[in-house]
Amino acid sequence: MSFDGMFTHSMVNELNQNLTGGRIAKIQQPFANELILTIRSNRKNQQLLLSAHPSYARVQITKQPFENPAKPATFVMSLRKYITSAIVQGFHQLNNDRIVMIELSAKNELGDIHEYTLITEIMSRHSNIFLINKETGKIIDLIKRVSPENNSFRGLLPNDDYKLPPKQDKINPFTASQDDFNGLESAGDIRQKFEGIGLDTSDEIFADIDNAQKFIQSYDSPAPNAAHVIKNNKLGFFPILFSKTTKDPVSYESLSDLLDNYYLDRARVDRIEQQTKSITHRLSIILKKDKSKVKKLNKQLDQTKIMDEYNLYGELLTTYMSKIERGSKSITLTNYYNNEEVKIKLNPEYSPSDNAQSYYKKYRKLQNSIPHIKEQLEITTNEINYLESVLASLEYVDIEDVDGIIEELIESGYIKKKLKNGRKKRKKTVGEKFMTTNGIEMVVGKNNIENDKLTMKLAQKNHYWLHVKDIPGSHVILKDSDPDESSIVEAAQIAAYYSKARDSNKVPVDYVQVRNIRKPNGAKPGFVIFEGQKTILVDPDRKLVSKLKEG
Repeated sequence: MSFDGMFTHSMVNELNQNLTGGRIAKIQQPFANELILTIRSNRKNQQLLLSAHPSYARVQITKQPFENPAKPATFVMSLRKYITSAIVQGFHQLNNDRIVMIELSAKNELGDIHEYTLITEIMSRHSNIFLINKETGKIIDLIKRVSPENNSFRGLLPNDDYKLPPKQDKINPFTASQDDFNGLESAGDIRQKFEGIGLDTSDEIFADIDNAQKFIQSYDSPAPNAAHVIKNNKLGFFPILFSKTTKDPVSYESLSDLLDNYYLDRARVDRIEQQTKSITHRLSIILKKDKSKVKKLNKQLDQTKIMDEYNLYGELLTTYMSKIERGSKSITLTNYYNNEEVKIKLNPEYSPSDNAQSYYKKYRKLQNSIPHIKEQLEITTNEINYLESVLASLEYVDIEDVDGIIEELIESGYIKKKLKNGRKKRKKTVGEKFMTTNGIEMVVGKNNIENDKLTMKLAQKNHYWLHVKDIPGSHVILKDSDPDESSIVEAAQIAAYYSKARDSNKVPVDYVQVRNIRKPNGAKPGFVIFEGQKTILVDPDRKLVSKLKEG
């Protein structure tokens, strides 16, 4: 299901229950399209996420951690000026459209109370967030400014009059009667007639259209039946259980918890991409060059296979030199190793001796080139494996681990260190800690430098080391000399989760005592070799990760 008008209706109800009457304590804009309002309500702080992301636009309470950028954006500075300490008067939805309005009242520096409306329009790539002066109806500021040349329908700049998006002439399903649904012949007819109904919702309504109104009213209070399910082999989120769901749902206590889990990987990867776009572009260019170099080196290595023939030609020409006529372009001689006839090309300008020496020279040149080619092939292949492991780690690490990967790339010489960096430095702890169900501590490296430190310096020789087989991933140290089978399985599931195979099933994971691991001289960070390992197949499990994580 998409974040359609029906889902918006349920979410607005949830936000009113939790945040109305609260006070805005903090305003952040951690990413270009996302806003975080920390609202003090019911004696606790709650984070309200307003997103105008082109793919993940939504409004929800979130428990995910966010960091402030070093330099605040213009929009967040405007919000801090006008609505810091504002009281949330309430949330409402425009009919059944994906437009959420937050009514706010705030005092200015003179103590006068002013009314504002913070509007989130959820419209795919046209999504936007506005702060409106309720008294004048003008836009104070907005998260995405659009020039008049690119939008002729309405002004999307500060001081423009706020104008609603183009209205669709459709019925609000929450004010409709059962009679309004009678006679409709398809799910498409439902979407055509009623406002804010998505594809999945219309299919569900049409499956039992005689009870359409009853189904729609269930959106007024969906929790705790909010479900994160697999529907028709596709991951989806639903505010209530749909009868057409084909697999067992995973239920959550609130719609916001549901969205936190549903968007956990999607939004995380997107945010990491925003932060590391220039870095990944640079690494991708190096990776492309390396792969091209490997092809050339393998081609050169293939060419050396002919060197034994050159050595044979030189040897035969030396043996049968008296039979060679000066000025000949070729000669056929008997190979005395297998009694087969061999035709050898000659340079007519060379003497028989010079022709023989010419083949010996080609042989020695190719022979001498092999060690260099193999050395370069090993160096380049190792670099490819390393870069692929770094790029893969950006797909499964958390947003707060990105700084560690950037430091790793600086130390490895792939990117330059900036002279000034306003970002807060993370505490220098190595790895993330987990505890198995049976009480054995585990530590997971979040970048290749941490992997090296964990495995080669901090782990004891009798501890167990785990890593996905032949796939980029984190090193996992299980701090026990004789772990039980259940703990090994859980550690393997953690290793599979923190790897490129996170979304796979039956992931092979190697495990072995640390004493059987060594790091070759000059090897890239994170690269080790080992022997005597065992391998088990496990399924990555996000819920297990949350359960076993300390703190």
